[in-house]
Amino acid sequence: MAKKSFQIRNYSFDQNSISNLAIEDHLEENWPVVYQIYNNQQIYIGETTNLKNRMNQHLANVEKSSLRHGSVKVVFDETFNKSATLDLESYLIQYFSGDGKFKVLNRNDGMCDRDYYKKDDYRKTFEEIWNRLRELKIADKTISEINNSELFKFSPYKNLNFEQLNVVTEIVQNIDEAITHDVKSLSVIDGDAGTGKTIVIMYLAKLLADLQSFDNQNDDINDESNFNIFFELEHINQNFKNKSIALVIPQPSLCGRIRKIFDKIDLGNANIRIFSPIQFGKCDNIFDITLVDEAHLLKVGVTGTLGKQVHEIDQKIFGDTSIHSELDWIMAKSKNVVLVFSDQQRIRPANINKSDINNYAEDFNKRSYYLKTQMRSRGGKKYIDYIHDVLSNNFRPAQKETFDGFETKIFDNIHDFVNAMEQREAEHGLCRMVAGFAWEWKTKRNKYAYDIEIDGVKFRWNSTQNNWIGSKNAPKEVGSIYTVQGDDLNYVGIIIGNDLIYRDGKLVFNRASYADSGAMKRSQRQVANNEKINEADMLEQILRTYRILMNRAVKGVYVYACDKELNHYLADYFDRN
Repeated sequence: MAKKSFQIRNYSFDQNSISNLAIEDHLEENWPVVYQIYNNQQIYIGETTNLKNRMNQHLANVEKSSLRHGSVKVVFDETFNKSATLDLESYLIQYFSGDGKFKVLNRNDGMCDRDYYKKDDYRKTFEEIWNRLRELKIADKTISEINNSELFKFSPYKNLNFEQLNVVTEIVQNIDEAITHDVKSLSVIDGDAGTGKTIVIMYLAKLLADLQSFDNQNDDINDESNFNIFFELEHINQNFKNKSIALVIPQPSLCGRIRKIFDKIDLGNANIRIFSPIQFGKCDNIFDITLVDEAHLLKVGVTGTLGKQVHEIDQKIFGDTSIHSELDWIMAKSKNVVLVFSDQQRIRPANINKSDINNYAEDFNKRSYYLKTQMRSRGGKKYIDYIHDVLSNNFRPAQKETFDGFETKIFDNIHDFVNAMEQREAEHGLCRMVAGFAWEWKTKRNKYAYDIEIDGVKFRWNSTQNNWIGSKNAPKEVGSIYTVQGDDLNYVGIIIGNDLIYRDGKLVFNRASYADSGAMKRSQRQVANNEKINEADMLEQILRTYRILMNRAVKGVYVYACDKELNHYLADYFDRN
């Protein structure tokens, strides 16, 4: 494939300009092309094999009326085929969404990551096309900048793999069936870290919003869409009209970030609202469809500063202040529920468990899904399973493993560890140090203090909970489990504190060095049932925490263990620096 075989032409999006298309150039009439229609604020990306006819259809479409008298950029390439233009269309939708310059008007109607002849070669051309669009001032950010941005990570325009595509299809069918028969449904999505559970929930939110706002008379749908049947079959399409949708995000800081991301995409007139669990509980509405990301972080009862609000919500919903969970609030105020839930990512005793969900199996038509394909770590599922076994007293790998394209290193010296992380940050960006909660958070009271000191090297815990990973101080600070759960990082530098030590061939929880008092608190239900949290429970909680931290990495994990015996044990499974 010849380098830079493409060209990008400019047109006005008006009848006079479009009428002059295809008079002398066959590429404008009978060739696969990809186009962008845009004004100062909005953009629509599409592909077609007949540019003139497609532009006339768009001019006649009420949905595109806001773009009239704007501009059209068309990517022509004599090497393009239908598969390549479908892929480029999807690629540009994802990256324009991640770029943030425009509000993207496209629907989320079901493109997925397909293979085709010479796909890798075409993808190289796509990067050149994006660079050219930047030169033309249609896009702002580089591919690398977008890949490292949360706008891209949480974008509902991500390509689905076929496993995710099938899950989304079945869930929409389940909800449609439940609405048709006036029953309740519950869909639970499980899977290892990095299998794209959040991608599925964000994709679903946009797809359901699109189904809700789709105009059967004036809107059109791509015949290549995997979900075109949902839009075109009126009995399905009508089931989603005027339905209220809630998206519940348990992490408060992430909730605000997701709202900003959805402000960057077009939801039409869809009735979709984004809540924290407390906000959802306080809301007066009953929702037709409620989606919950990271449901394993929902709590059972809350004490402390939120206790009064929790009791008020319980009284409002149930008429009493007995012990209820945030899941109970959601189920009581929803007709159809989709939960992302992973028992391996629960980090506190107060988080809900599988039995809390199973309690609703009779009242709701419950179906479960498990995602297996690893999408985050270049180490793949092999790495995820390996880390689980390394951080376990029940399973131990038979030998040290290596992973193509993924680094696993352990450091004896904290100075070398910090220098390595600084180098990776300079090379790749989005490389962060994290740690177990083995040090008191002194900087909450004194911002000039330091929280962690190891061999003369001083660190501060994350100075913000709101998008710490993207903050300017983040490369020099250390993030906690509560800051990074759910995020992707290129390299993760993990400091294992003395809360986890190694003695007599066993991993051991060291209570004396554990500083997270909240994580040791029993839930209200545990208190009421006189359930104790023993050392084995705490060990498993600590091991889950370090597994979660190690599973944040895309390209590599660097480890420093404060306990020398633990460092020696881990050196059997990680490369020494």
